[in-house]
Amino acid sequence: MKSIKALLLAGVMMPGLALADSSHYNLIEGAYLQGEINGVEVDGFGVEASLEFFDRILAVASFTDLGLDDDTAGTDLEGDVKSIGLGYIFGRNETASVYGSASYIDSDVRGRLGAFTFAEDSEGVQFELGARMNLSPEAEFFVAVKHTDLGEGDEETTPGVGLVYQFLPALSGTVTFDRNADDDMMGLGLRLNF
Repeated sequence: MKSIKALLLAGVMMPGLALADSSHYNLIEGAYLQGEINGVEVDGFGVEASLEFFDRILAVASFTDLGLDDDTAGTDLEGDVKSIGLGYIFGRNETASVYGSASYIDSDVRGRLGAFTFAEDSEGVQFELGARMNLSPEAEFFVAVKHTDLGEGDEETTPGVGLVYQFLPALSGTVTFDRNADDDMMGLGLRLNF
């Protein structure tokens, strides 16, 4: 809770600071994901995109596809999560920015255990609050907290961190790590700024 208050305070204070061309929000990013969800090892890929279409106003979207990390005869599990929403950059200067977003989210999980099959489709909302900090002209560190609510008591809050390193003017590598009480996920990817 203290970290959320600190991010909100920074967001309130930063709009009056000089704007700079740091922390690009016009981007698309793809990543290989691997981790554990409810004790089950999974892997897959994720795609995220954001676009600053008015000063400080963002359009955000993501797609994640995960499945069992190890193939076991007679067992299969896969799922995908889609989201689309709007965000706002509360403040930014030469070295940092603070943002928030609210998205509609749709989750689809399918599985098979022997002859038994199941499918579950849920929808809800996701809120994200984060800060991005430039460590150098090439490196950026970020922290974020996501709160997902799929209704009927199915909600979770997940903090995450990441590092972005710019290889070329428009191309960067990314490393991310998210963890909550039940799940953890690590990502390794590429980001294209435009």
